[in-house]
Amino acid sequence: MKAGNRENNAKLRDDEPDFVGLGPPVPKDVEVWPERRSTPRCEIDTDLTASLLPEGKEKMRGRSLDISVAGIAGVFVTGWELGTRVLIEFSVPVTQQRVQVEAIVRNRSGYRYGFEFLNLAGRDRALINKTCRVLALLQ
Repeated sequence: MKAGNRENNAKLRDDEPDFVGLGPPVPKDVEVWPERRSTPRCEIDTDLTASLLPEGKEKMRGRSLDISVAGIAGVFVTGWELGTRVLIEFSVPVTQQRVQVEAIVRNRSGYRYGFEFLNLAGRDRALINKTCRVLALLQ
């Protein structure tokens, strides 16, 4: 089956590319929302530790889902509200040093949390970029 085969592939608009094998065709009356992220995400499975700021006393453990230089998503069994500031700590496969960065809870769905990084240091940004490049090669 070729990527441009229109008989087997419904398109929403003529300016959209044909994608074969990425799920059922999208009906013409369904609006598709574009990806709003300014930085690409990559899947990552690593331990996460988060502590509330400014105290930082109690640490919660979780697992990461995906990461970008803008933020990280993870699963935690807790009840943080949107806007909660936390200190996130995690490791990446390209170094033995752990990344530690302030973040804010931007979205939540059940136990899944989306964190936006605040003041990401240049060193940490470079580590995350390198991690995403390495993981992209492995996927």
